Amino acid sequence: MDEFSIEPEQWDSRSSAGDSGYSSDSELYSSHSVQSSLYSYEVENGRTYHAYHAGKYHVPNDDGEQERMDLSYHSMRLTFEDKPFHAPLQSPTSILDIGTGTGIWAMDVADEFPAATVVGFDLSPIQPGLVPPNLQFEILDADESWEYGTNRFDLVHTRFMNGFSIKSWPHVYREAWKCLRPRGWVENQEFDCVVVSDDNTIPEDSKLAEWVRLWNEGIGRMGMTGRIDTERMASQMREAGFVNVHIKPYKMPIGAWPKNPRSKEAGVYGLGAVLEGMQGLSMRVFTSGLGWSVEQLEVYLADVRKELKRGHMHSYWPAYIIMGQKSPDATPDGL
Repeated sequence: MDEFSIEPEQWDSRSSAGDSGYSSDSELYSSHSVQSSLYSYEVENGRTYHAYHAGKYHVPNDDGEQERMDLSYHSMRLTFEDKPFHAPLQSPTSILDIGTGTGIWAMDVADEFPAATVVGFDLSPIQPGLVPPNLQFEILDADESWEYGTNRFDLVHTRFMNGFSIKSWPHVYREAWKCLRPRGWVENQEFDCVVVSDDNTIPEDSKLAEWVRLWNEGIGRMGMTGRIDTERMASQMREAGFVNVHIKPYKMPIGAWPKNPRSKEAGVYGLGAVLEGMQGLSMRVFTSGLGWSVEQLEVYLADVRKELKRGHMHSYWPAYIIMGQKSPDATPDGL
């Protein structure tokens, strides 16, 4: 087996995650994020979607989707060695989380680094009202100007953005470079939307593999992509001025088949995320992108869930960390 192989084991019991308490933060949102229009959501086929820059993000923002995001977060954190980030920063003082979603990563980091100021932004104001006092959320589109000035952050972080939100990684890297301090890092934690097994346990007629293929086709028709080109992203980082760029590959399991306890737990969360989020991930992509009816989609997804629950496939998502550093001698006009 290679360095990143996962040894399979039979299905085991699920794990459960608990929540920690947080102090109240009366300044949760910045001033430009409190307009009432930002809190009104679009409703489509029983799911709610963001209203700010409506139509850009093709996945819901309702309770079911928030549950999926949190399950995916736990799966990816365990996959990534249970570290919030891999940039070699011992005591960061200012951190930016792009596409913060439910804010779970930002809250964890704010707890782990209480002396740091943490800012998270997203298109949807779905973050909780009880947060660490060193954390602030804002409403912002990553494809626009970030308006954070220069030399402010030690770390700029993204997670689960490919295929969902980012249309221009070069723009993201240029904005990150501007607002990072010299020696600061940008770190992408992303997965490739293709289901893989190392032991040929995914059959050729797999419903899971077919669903992923169809989802990629649908999101492609809507102007996005779920596939990730890590070498291209690394090249785009360098073009934006970053140095020390490197890529770390991982495997994010789907199901409790791995023998390693941490990988098994990651797989349990990963399976839960797929089962919980399959309808939300598919609804707009299949109905608007592929022209399916809601009824046709629901029948199809029932077959995909049935296959997943059998637990016979040793499947995983290829996942990656791509990170780069702003040069120590960089200047604000160094782009």
